[in-house]
Amino acid sequence: MAIKIENLSYSRNDIPLLENINFIIEKKETGVIKGESGKGKTTLLNIINGLIAPKIGLITCGDQIFNSDSIFLPPEKRNIGYVFQDFALFPHLNSKTNILFASKNKDRTLFNEVIEDLELGSHLKKFPHELSGGQKQRVAIARSILMEPQLLIMDEPFSNLDSDLSRKTHKLINNVINKLDIPCLIVTHNNENESLLGKSKIIYL
Repeated sequence: MAIKIENLSYSRNDIPLLENINFIIEKKETGVIKGESGKGKTTLLNIINGLIAPKIGLITCGDQIFNSDSIFLPPEKRNIGYVFQDFALFPHLNSKTNILFASKNKDRTLFNEVIEDLELGSHLKKFPHELSGGQKQRVAIARSILMEPQLLIMDEPFSNLDSDLSRKTHKLINNVINKLDIPCLIVTHNNENESLLGKSKIIYL
């Protein structure tokens, strides 16, 4: 399964933001999206997730068409694990319930592995307002992984993590995309992150 973008363009207020974007990220591969501020990196992730419709372009994931001239698949049918830059946690749910909200896995093995690697064991009963920025980020990452999605996309997922947790999180993400046989797309400004992402491809906007 691969995520494929063909001839994608998007304008905001009639001003072109993304023009003729083309790339393929294969399964077990990570696409690292790079570009200056305002170049549309987060917008591209939102388009892939179905939160924004492109002006033109074809987006496919495996045999499934997300976007075409005649098709727009809503976000809930795309089976994408999305780590938002603002985390997007449910404020009325504790960490454990947030993490398991969309989980398909009844086996606790993956859950236990993710919780251990992200050092969340002591935070599972806490609500978002009781968590630090880094803890919220780890909860959001855990939730996206436990969905067992067909595509994982992450917007600055390491920005609030210290170097040790960042390395552990990179390793976990690499293990997950290999285990689930899926592609991954990440926006990051840290060049060190690129070297830790295993099989990766740089996408410049």
